[in-house]
Amino acid sequence: MEPNDTPKKRHGILEERRTSPGLQLALLGQEAMRRLRAAHAAVDLSPRSFQLLGLLHDRGNVSQADLHAAMGLDPSALVQLLNPLEERGLVMRSRDAGDRRRHVVSLTRSGEVELERAARAQHDAEDELFAALDAGERRQLAELLLAVSDRLAEQAPCSQNRGNSPCAASRAGRAIQ
Repeated sequence: MEPNDTPKKRHGILEERRTSPGLQLALLGQEAMRRLRAAHAAVDLSPRSFQLLGLLHDRGNVSQADLHAAMGLDPSALVQLLNPLEERGLVMRSRDAGDRRRHVVSLTRSGEVELERAARAQHDAEDELFAALDAGERRQLAELLLAVSDRLAEQAPCSQNRGNSPCAASRAGRAIQ
């Protein structure tokens, strides 16, 4: 290096961590999931159980086939999710009177109470998580995240992703907003 040359400032990995939206979203997503899982666990629900109860609350009685499609879960995974909820009396499965081959899932009164408790716990966790943002910034963040989610859902058809892309999450998330 010549005496008059100044070394180029390198963009470091640690700086990238603070400036990369994708990496920042991934890291914050891990923390958000940890907090939301803790909030839901405090009322003995998983985030998926909360999502399922929310879908039933918003849509009313739903067939198992429609639930598995809305949540992007394999049918066997949905059954594993439903069984403990039914044992706790939070949901009820019954045969569809019009088509005895179909099972319809309903939210019980106890399920509504537990869903409300979980929603309050989730709101409290989100208030803590986003304490640095005012109400307008929170709305803006929600709109931006929804725009990214919608775009990703357009790129990967729901029928091809088996619930692993934002498609299922975006679709189901709208149902519980």
